[in-house]
Amino acid sequence: MNKQLIILFVLGIGFLISCSNSKVSKSDIPAGINESIKEWESLKFGAFVHFNDNTSVEKELSQNSSPDIFNPVNLNFESMMDAFQKAGVKYAVLTARHTSGFCLWDSRATEFDVANSPFKKDVVKLFIDACRKYNIKPCLYYCMWGKDWKPWEWNAVIKREVASSSSKEIIKTQLTELAENYGDIFEFWLDMKCWTDTTLTAAEIYDLLKKKNPNTIVHFNQHVQDGTTIKYFPTDIVNGEERTPPENGHNPYRVIESKNYYLPFEYEITSQRCDQRTIGHGLMKGSVWFTYSDSRFYNVDSLFKYIKLSFDRGGSNILLSTAPDKTGTYRSADCDSIIKLGTMIREYIKTKIK
Repeated sequence: MNKQLIILFVLGIGFLISCSNSKVSKSDIPAGINESIKEWESLKFGAFVHFNDNTSVEKELSQNSSPDIFNPVNLNFESMMDAFQKAGVKYAVLTARHTSGFCLWDSRATEFDVANSPFKKDVVKLFIDACRKYNIKPCLYYCMWGKDWKPWEWNAVIKREVASSSSKEIIKTQLTELAENYGDIFEFWLDMKCWTDTTLTAAEIYDLLKKKNPNTIVHFNQHVQDGTTIKYFPTDIVNGEERTPPENGHNPYRVIESKNYYLPFEYEITSQRCDQRTIGHGLMKGSVWFTYSDSRFYNVDSLFKYIKLSFDRGGSNILLSTAPDKTGTYRSADCDSIIKLGTMIREYIKTKIK
């Protein structure tokens, strides 16, 4: 059976299963501070690993259509985790699928994945194995699409796959793969819910992942704002993408449909600056997620100023956006900066605890 037939079979089975599963209701979601949230809040410092075909084509929002472009000849997650461990990073988030739809694992739902690239290896597995070796909690980022962002408009492979299924079923199949095939994933960092088919609800995705592992943190990116607005619910945490909490502080206690919820705050801040490529979301000039030949690590003191501000305003955790280069390694200067910044964060947290 060729891979195209397997894809159709798997998606069909996934559709039947999804029809039989009950949907989560907001009344089923823990309203208080449960053990998973306590553990998440205790970590304080996480790192994004922005690494996908974006790095290869050198574009923040990749519209790549060829897996041939992806070949990180020196990919070494262990050296990254060693730097993270020295910096005090407690959890790490890999961009398993970003804007182009390219998957860093061999997905049954698409041929546009790492298995069809020159690299061939399961990047998700390599990442998760390295995380566990260095006692860093593995987390996965997944970018959705289907309504306002349509990879099939430039990618013939995805066009065929969507025509025989739907973006909704592909997303559900791929999230199921990520939740089932690699052991417990500490957190799913879900991006661009606004791009999905409107029939795919946040509750349906939340339910799918919680059924696989009730302790998984399921987080929907609430976009570029200060955590005041909850755009997608249910979610276990809220965030400020490149934004600190408001001046009067983050309020984790929220009333949604007459029920109280505890939603702590994560501040995501980019570490790389590249004025020629920026999409302009950062509080500092030139912020980019990925590493490029012409990008550089921000001044550590400048980054720490905003990180300290987030903690002071009630933010629970920091998620520092970092990225290896095209070969799959961190530049030595970037590693040094991550470790220096981590030392500053660790020392500051000590003063907060006293």
